[in-house]
Amino acid sequence: MSTSAPASVPAAVLWDMDGTLVDTEPYWLVAEQELVAAWGGHWTHEDGLELVGQGLWSSALVFRSRGVDLDPQQIIDTLTDRVLEQIDEHVPWRPGARELLAEVRAAGIPTALVTMSIRRMADTIIGALEHELGERPST
Repeated sequence: MSTSAPASVPAAVLWDMDGTLVDTEPYWLVAEQELVAAWGGHWTHEDGLELVGQGLWSSALVFRSRGVDLDPQQIIDTLTDRVLEQIDEHVPWRPGARELLAEVRAAGIPTALVTMSIRRMADTIIGALEHELGERPST
């Protein structure tokens, strides 16, 4: 006779935003290339990949070193605005993310979004989820 542990249900599920629910990295690469080009510079795909996972403030200093003559907050705002424009055109959901989130919530398991993204980016994704799933997840 085999004894198996009863299936357990997590107390809650915390969702990372970028890379788990959505994949905005291609949008950031576009925004970065456009920003540097607007200041007369050249930005490659490889340049963009070097910034993946870096904080926005650190990245802003890289852009300044590449000739973008804006203060760091202006750089962050410019990049974020451009990424949000692209999200408004199409939310880049990760495959199966919305469906899994819906299943977890249907099972009555509390959910929350955790991210190092700035608030307005997170709020945009939460709004898109709310539209898709019909209710607002925790933040």
